[in-house]
Amino acid sequence: MTTAKHLSGLFFEFGKVISVTITRDHLTGKSLGYGYVEMDGIPGKTAIRKLDNMNFMTRFLNINEVML
Repeated sequence: MTTAKHLSGLFFEFGKVISVTITRDHLTGKSLGYGYVEMDGIPGKTAIRKLDNMNFMTRFLNINEVML
């Protein structure tokens, strides 16, 4: 099972990770299969480009930028 620590370590290679959140089902506590990694500017964009579609812990990552 992928944890916030796993994702933080993966993204840290590209720059400072501000926060990591894995979305979970409120009733079961199981992961819903997606989460959010917050980074600043250029390092975040580089991470998106380099990690999208990467096989990580037996799953292929689908990474998109979310504008808040």
